[in-house]
Parts: sequence; structure tokens; C-alpha cells
Amino acid sequence: MKLLQTTFNKFFTQTITRWDIKDCAAIFHVFVPFNMQDNINKTNEVRKVLAFFYPDIPVIGCSATGEIFNGTMCDHEIVVSAMVFEDPDTRVEICPYYAIKDQVEMDDLLNMAKETPDLRGVEIITAAPYQPLEAAREYIDQLSENIEVFGSVAVGDDFQKAFIFADDFGYSKDSSACVLYSGKELHMYTDRMFGWKAIGYPLTVTRSEGDVVYELDGKPAYDVYNHYLHIHKDSNFFYDALQFPWEVQVDESTTYIRHAKSVNADGSIRMSTNIPQGAKIRISYGEPRRIMNHTKETVIKALEFAPQAMYIVNCMGRKLFWNDNYDIEISEMSKYVETTGFSALGEILRFKGTTVLNNLSVVLVAMREGPILSKPNVDINEYNYGSNMSLTHRLAVFINTITEELMEKNEQLTEMLYKSSHDTLTGLLNRGAIEQIIIDATNNNDGVYNNWHLIMFDIDDFKRVNDTFGHSEGDNALKILSEYLLNEIAVLPNVKVGRWGGEEFMIFASDYSDDKILDIAEGIRANIKGLPIDKNHISVSLGVTKHKPNEEALVTIDRVDELLYLAKDKGKDKVCSDISN
Repeated sequence: MKLLQTTFNKFFTQTITRWDIKDCAAIFHVFVPFNMQDNINKTNEVRKVLAFFYPDIPVIGCSATGEIFNGTMCDHEIVVSAMVFEDPDTRVEICPYYAIKDQVEMDDLLNMAKETPDLRGVEIITAAPYQPLEAAREYIDQLSENIEVFGSVAVGDDFQKAFIFADDFGYSKDSSACVLYSGKELHMYTDRMFGWKAIGYPLTVTRSEGDVVYELDGKPAYDVYNHYLHIHKDSNFFYDALQFPWEVQVDESTTYIRHAKSVNADGSIRMSTNIPQGAKIRISYGEPRRIMNHTKETVIKALEFAPQAMYIVNCMGRKLFWNDNYDIEISEMSKYVETTGFSALGEILRFKGTTVLNNLSVVLVAMREGPILSKPNVDINEYNYGSNMSLTHRLAVFINTITEELMEKNEQLTEMLYKSSHDTLTGLLNRGAIEQIIIDATNNNDGVYNNWHLIMFDIDDFKRVNDTFGHSEGDNALKILSEYLLNEIAVLPNVKVGRWGGEEFMIFASDYSDDKILDIAEGIRANIKGLPIDKNHISVSLGVTKHKPNEEALVTIDRVDELLYLAKDKGKDKVCSDISN
């Protein structure tokens, strides 16, 4: 495999006619500066020349910024790259304009990919909005996990819209094109680079709609920039906020970076792409040394793959972050292997089985035909950006270290509080915790609890279960019963459930009518009889009472305890109450 490159200049035709690629599998990538004057007409000239001399080689391209040429970024010229595959089994096929919003066409694309022998990678170049891309992800991720998925979002702004093109089709400003790479001897390796460091405590996105975040922890989203960072609502907001993007944690395995674009009059923030409501976010910051070290670590891993060429999708926002040093990461990646690519509006990568649209990252795609023959020698020393770390960055490290230590202590305290208030075996509140709730309700100093009831029950003939089947089966019965209580009873409003001791349980309920409490108690009795306990069936006896005005907590507890044992005396598997139904 080899990579050939040129720019669209007066020698363009002369240059590409010297490329000996007519009998090879190949693909042209054309990256066009989005803000170049008359860029469409110039791109048309490029496409006409390529189609005339290489009519059988597919072409794909888009509006871009920071086009990579000869290992550096080229901001003002159209860059044309030819990926040339020399193994006879390698195939490259373009699927132009599968409008992602069209389910039928997405089905067709998915079937085409599944039916492609030895499929190794799927490249996506898109100008589509976020929602169609998100819908397409569900299709793409049906492909086998050993197929690499990567790509880019074309660059545009309010004045010059992003566009894509493929083969001899027209330009599109709202759809996507895909490239299928296949071959027995074709190998691909993908990775991504972040390097941003999260600081501060996690915040919850309490209100969002698409790419607009209205509230964090119930407060206007802009407050996080105003209060903690003193970033103002002015023309510099985008550039100031770019240094402090959000690390978004959607679930345990999915984390990505998003950056703020603008602030609305109501204090909401328009982000680079959608932020799901309920997600956890932390402010992060970009420290050049950390980012470069992460870049170098990622490049070293990629070079272990011994690539013959690398395709790089760098984020436009990351390019802006580096300012005058915007070439620094690209040059690091281009030291050992030929590279192509550009700075995009968003970077697409399948990571741990899920295709994600990233921001402020770099996506790296390493390609090779055949086995590993040799690996380049790489200097693994850490990157030194300048001779000294700035005071600002030292303070950021200091603050971040303190925050992480406080968060760790808070997690330890939370765990200690949980253990002190919950029963180890069942996960229910322990006796001390549920008893304190009853005492607080009796005192009612803050007026939180009114009109409250107690339900107390225990397992009938539980000693027989332990004696017959062993204590492990007895513990299993307690766990199954407690799981039911946690999932069905403890989730009810103003209801607390605790293990009183042994096989006894206590339920506190506030603001329920007498009839409703008796219904809950009867439901517990009936449902526990049907629990899937392997070696036996159990039943419970229940007492139900209502707290009386000015009554001490112990009096209410003693009364519900007496009602429980009355239920046992009357034959067990019963509800006894001193309130009428």
C-alpha cells in the first residue's frame, strides 16, 4: 500500500498523470477549504481531471479545514490524496448518498456491507445533521465488531454550508457517503486521542433538548462558566470556552468530549452536538503537555501495527485550541509514516463496539496490506512542551488534585454512611436506620412526615427453612424477599423498608390512606407466597397500625409488633390490623 498526494495547482494535471495507479485498487480523497473563494468551481475542475485520467478509481471528498499535505496542515489549497492498494484482493467501493434519514436506503447499505467479503472498514463522510447520524449508528453497529468504523463531519459555517461529494454525483449539504474497504490482506487499526483532563465535581444535565443544554443541577447551564471560570457572554465566549470543554459520561463505558459554541439569552448553552438529558458532565481543560503525551502514546500504539499509511481526522476545535501551534500533533503523527486527512467539524469512530461522534479529538486510522515486516523505532520519552509548566496549568493541576482527593473522600464517606445505615445481607435499611425514621416522624420537628403507618412482618416458620435446607438457603430466601421489597415496595413514594432483625421486616409509610395501607400489606402477603425460591415456598404474617397523635414512637412500634404476633396466633399467612378497611 502507498499514499500519493498533491495540491490543486498549475502542475496538478502533470503530477497526477505521473502516478502509476491505473491497474491498482485505489481511492481519491479530495479535501476542499470550506472558506476558499469559488471552491465549488475549483473542485469541479479537480473532479473533471480525475475522471478523465482515472475513470475507474472512486472519488470522495468534502469541505474541510486544515487539509493534511506532506505531514503538515495546508489551510488554503485543495488537497488530493490517492490511497493505492497493491494486493490484488483489496477492494474499495463507494456508496454515495445513502440518505441516512431514509430507513430503506440504510437497510440497503447495511446489507451491502454484510455481503461484502472480507470487509475490514467503513468510512463515513457526512454533512448530515446529528439526529440522522445517531439513527445511522444503530444500523452501523449491527456489523461485526472486528470491522473498523471511522469518518468525519464536513466543515461549514452560517455563510458557507458544509458539503460532500462522491464519484460523478452532485454536491450534497445534508447527507452522507460511505466507503467500504475489503481484502484478505488488508488490515486496519483505529484509535482516538483526547488528552483533556476533567476537573471539578460531576454535574447532571437536568434539562436539555438536542444540542441545547438548559440546566445543570437545576441551574442555568451558563452558570458553570460564569461562576467557576468567569467566562463572559461576549464575542470571545466560543474561544474562551474552547479551553474548557465538557467530559460527558453517558454510561459506564461511554465518555466523550463536547464543547460550548454559544450562550443564549436565557442562560442555556448551545453545544457542539447533542447532550442527552440525565448525562453526567465534568468541566475539563486542555494542558498542552498532557495532550501531546496522550497523542504520542496513541501514535506509538498505532506504529506497533506497522502501518503503511495513516488517515487522520483532527477536530477543527482542537486546531483552534493550538492556535499558532496547530501543526504540532499532525507533525508528530507524520514522522514515521505517510498521512492524509483534515480537520473536521466532528470525528466519527467506533470505540468498544459503539460508533460515537466525537469532538475535540483526533481519530487515527492506520492501514497496512500483508503481514508486519518491520516496525519503526520510536522515541518513547514524554513530550516536553516548553521548558516550564505555566502558573495557570500548575494551579489547574493543584485544583484538580484537591478535587479528586475530595471526591475520593466523599465516595468513601458515602460508602461508610451506606454501610452504617443498610443491612449487609439484604441491602435494606438496617434496624437503626428505620427506627430513626420512625423516631423522626414521631417528633415531626420539620413537618415532613404526616399521617404515617407501620407494617411489620416476619417469615412464618423460618426456623424450619434453616433446619431443613441449611442457613445458606435461608439467606437465599431473605435475599429474594428483600429484592422484591426493594423493587416493588421501597420505590413507592414516602415509603421506607428495613430489616428489623432476623426474619423480621419493618415498613414505614407516610401520607397514605388506611385503605391503601391495608391494600399494600395484603399485596405483600400475596406476592411473597409466589416468590421463586428454589427449595420451598414461604409465607409471612403481618401487623398494620397507624400512628396516633402525640404518641411515642415506642408505643406505635410495640402495637404493630403485637398485631404481627396476633396474625401468627390466628394461623399465620394473615394480615392483622387495628385500623378498619
